[in-house]
Amino acid sequence: MNQDLQLAKQTAKQAGQLLLEIQQSTLQVLSEKGRDIKLQADQDAETLILNALKESQYDALAEESGEHGLLDGDAPYWVIDPLDGTYNYSRKMPECCVSIALCRKETPLLGVIYDFNRDELFSGAVGEGAWLNDNPMTVSTIDDPAKAAVCTGFPAHRDYGEESLKQFLQRAQKYKKIRMLGSAALMLAYVACGRADGYMEEDIMFWDVAAGVALVEAAGGVCKVEPSDRKKWGRKVWCANSPEIFS
Repeated sequence: MNQDLQLAKQTAKQAGQLLLEIQQSTLQVLSEKGRDIKLQADQDAETLILNALKESQYDALAEESGEHGLLDGDAPYWVIDPLDGTYNYSRKMPECCVSIALCRKETPLLGVIYDFNRDELFSGAVGEGAWLNDNPMTVSTIDDPAKAAVCTGFPAHRDYGEESLKQFLQRAQKYKKIRMLGSAALMLAYVACGRADGYMEEDIMFWDVAAGVALVEAAGGVCKVEPSDRKKWGRKVWCANSPEIFS
């Protein structure tokens, strides 16, 4: 596990450096369908990550290129989001990151999230611990929803209908603060290190949250992940420092 974690950390930093370099030039937009955006930078970073992780000989699930190998057995496999927060990245907003997880079946074992704009490397292995730039990190101790800061977002694939948004507002009213950063992975990293107390999002993709789920659990928090009806790898996710946040 430690060898895999070190490989993921090294690879995430390399991909982050590449993304910083690419951002200095004119970004190549591949598509802008609906609420989504795809950049050549996503694909370039993913290629780097896949090549670097080959030494582990694990299969992989990657945002841009999909499934590499068989992912339904007992062998671990990588889950990769080379650039979470692509729209933010395209507008030079700093809320974006590289996200790499190692999973077995659909259970995250370890996670690495690299905020390359702030040079913050979040890493953790479930049952082993979690770290921010090699310093131990834990979830917050706030367990009263009325005092809690909860992160969420409106992913490209969610239901934007009136009834769905009303349900969202009803849930949001119970918390002290709601924060939307535009990067599910980074918001989960903030729960893991105690900057936020919970995260909830519907119809988010598994590669957006796999590393973050591992981090929250490694840092002492709790997570619930359920399938979404909208996409094969779509998920409904609730993560928090304690079950009381979503009770």
